[in-house]
Amino acid sequence: MIWRLQGFDAGDFVSRYWQKRPCLLRGAFAEFESPISPEELAGLACEDGVHSRLVLERGGTSPWQVRYGPFEERDFVTLPETHYSLLVSECEKWLPELAGLLDQFRFIPDWRIDDLMVSYAPRGGSVGAHVDEYDVFLLQAMGRRRWRYTAGRPTAPRLKEGVELALLEEFSPDHEAVLEPGDMLYLPPGIAHHGVALDRCMTYSIGFRAPSASSLVESLVLESERSGDPARRYRDPDLELDRDPAEITAREIERLRALAGEMLEQPGDVWRDAIGKLLSDSPVMREAGDAQPVHISDLLAGAWTRHPETRLLYLADGDEIRCYYNGRVHALPTGDEILDRVRTLCGRREWSRDFIATMIDLEPLARLLLDLADHGAIVRIK
Repeated sequence: MIWRLQGFDAGDFVSRYWQKRPCLLRGAFAEFESPISPEELAGLACEDGVHSRLVLERGGTSPWQVRYGPFEERDFVTLPETHYSLLVSECEKWLPELAGLLDQFRFIPDWRIDDLMVSYAPRGGSVGAHVDEYDVFLLQAMGRRRWRYTAGRPTAPRLKEGVELALLEEFSPDHEAVLEPGDMLYLPPGIAHHGVALDRCMTYSIGFRAPSASSLVESLVLESERSGDPARRYRDPDLELDRDPAEITAREIERLRALAGEMLEQPGDVWRDAIGKLLSDSPVMREAGDAQPVHISDLLAGAWTRHPETRLLYLADGDEIRCYYNGRVHALPTGDEILDRVRTLCGRREWSRDFIATMIDLEPLARLLLDLADHGAIVRIK
């Protein structure tokens, strides 16, 4: 299927809406037809390793009951006729035909794109009024869904008690829109919203990741340790004697704050790799049975594709080009030709045998491809 975002001006969107306010895009994808049916989505939710949930507003053991997959066929047979939702995360990893949809959003950096979640709901199906702390595009794929949403972030929202989901106790929307196939709604972080199926419908949610400060500091600490920097420890050569032994003093607090501040004063190369590895982090690893190293002849034996969970990024920095993939780094010498080929490599999901042959003409790129293959970041197309 060829995906094409219609009549969209990325510059205008970013300046007016991105992380600022909601944006309703009518006919964003013309003549849209979902490549996956509700029945196929239910089948995917039965597979091991697939992250799936059922949310039952009614018909469960309690209001807004959440059940987690993998499911079995009988789980769907016993569902009520209305007021439930099936949600399947990371669908682009299981259905390659959906991965191309994410390419339409590459005006946003690759490392920001998180996943594509597909949801199905019969009439009345919903996951309740809630707030997400990430950017999301809500693309209507089948049927109709009514969205109600706020113009800005609610102040001190109260959550319903006694339910597993973080649902709003009070919801006062400013806007309302009914989306039909091909329509799309963008919501920045913090916008309260509530979508209800008006008939059998499917919605694609394209979500974006935003690393937290704590995850960044954690990555920095790990990279500092990898670089051989000795662990900093608390020191108190001017230890106070005129104090109660059980007391934590203000001077001790200041010393500990200074210690934490020193941790952040890392050299630029440590920060660079800490950030690169964090943004490319992924659970991809080679299967245990594939312990044999990959050779050039293996690379030339056919076409290759990116592992569905691989994050492949690069940073051109001075005398090096550093490729980050799945929490790893591979350094390359700088140069326009190498940089152009790295950009092409990162911009594609599949690479033909001819493209691989062109890449390995340059020895540093051959080593990069062997490294990617050895760690399972790319796999040969059967």
